[in-house]
Amino acid sequence: MSTEAAAILAGMDTTTVSDALDKLGIPGQCLGIKPLDRGFRAAGPAFTIRYVPCGTRGGTVGDYIDDLPAGTVVALDNQGRMDATVWGDILTIVASRKHLGGTVIDGVCRDAPRAIELNYPIFARGSHMRTGKDRVAVDAMQVSISIGGVRVDPGDYMLCDWDGVVVVPRERIDQVAEVAARIAEAEDRIRAAVERGERLDAARKQQGYHALQTKEKS
Repeated sequence: MSTEAAAILAGMDTTTVSDALDKLGIPGQCLGIKPLDRGFRAAGPAFTIRYVPCGTRGGTVGDYIDDLPAGTVVALDNQGRMDATVWGDILTIVASRKHLGGTVIDGVCRDAPRAIELNYPIFARGSHMRTGKDRVAVDAMQVSISIGGVRVDPGDYMLCDWDGVVVVPRERIDQVAEVAARIAEAEDRIRAAVERGERLDAARKQQGYHALQTKEKS
């Protein structure tokens, strides 16, 4: 993963990166995953975990947090379950102290006030008090998972803000960053034009606004 490209994407909004993904024909917009607090932002490479129901065999939400490097975004695929959590305040405390990039859950967390208190960014389908212990089990780590209908592979770049979560395949990050930068520059020129009093329709036409996100022909 290009450090320069990651830095470019980290400074962008998910809306701009979403348009770049559309331009390149990459399905990367996670549906239904939102921040616990509107000020939360997260960006970084994904560490992936897939959960399954534990049945009668017992289960665990997994011990993995101690070995993750700073900047990692923990991506937890709990199949969208709303009745059993896979993240709580102890994990939040450790993740915050380790300066992880954030946590993204296709499912729910609990102890949401702790995340807000520590300003640790969590993105999920909501919060619920019921533990996942003895309800879910770790099926695999560092494998392909699904978050909001989007495939996430280990090391894929995740960007999260108030509008949601986008996933950039690690092998496409340079390309996505380049296209996103072009889109951001065009939209900045449009904003500058209307602030000077120019007509919006003229400014949009000049910058090709309505085709900024249109998929490129191969």
